[in-house]
Amino acid sequence: MVYRVFRSDVIAAGLLFVLSAAVFVVSADFPAGRGGDPGAALFPRLITGTIAVLALGLLVKDLTASERSAHEIDPTVVRRLAVVVAFPTIYIFAMPILGFPLTTVAFLAGLMWYSGARSVPVVLGSSIGVMLVLYYLFGVLFQVPLPEGLVPIDAVLPSIVVGLI
Repeated sequence: MVYRVFRSDVIAAGLLFVLSAAVFVVSADFPAGRGGDPGAALFPRLITGTIAVLALGLLVKDLTASERSAHEIDPTVVRRLAVVVAFPTIYIFAMPILGFPLTTVAFLAGLMWYSGARSVPVVLGSSIGVMLVLYYLFGVLFQVPLPEGLVPIDAVLPSIVVGLI
């Protein structure tokens, strides 16, 4: 069975507006910068503002189009999309419990495995490498508090590297 979806651009634009509004609301609690710095909310709000402007363009394009087309969606595509949406959802809910390092490595490794990567050293090495870059970029350089969860971040990361920064 194939589903036919009409006005998919309107639906997508609406979902992007909801996402943008949610990010603006959540980022209101981010710490303010010191000495006139914009603070931690600047980057997410800049990105989500750009997304909202592009969504507005998508909405205007669809509403001014002379032809309306329908998209056919196969249930297997819907299932694959549901799995890809489930990954970040589980990631968000598991992070406060398990902590940033463990959850990020598991999330990235699982998503890469689901996407077809089958080399265990590449999957684990990439996941750990990306987690370390994100940790040092946001946790150390930008000083964004990252959830520690059950295992403190310092206990997971190599102490030699943590001692250098």
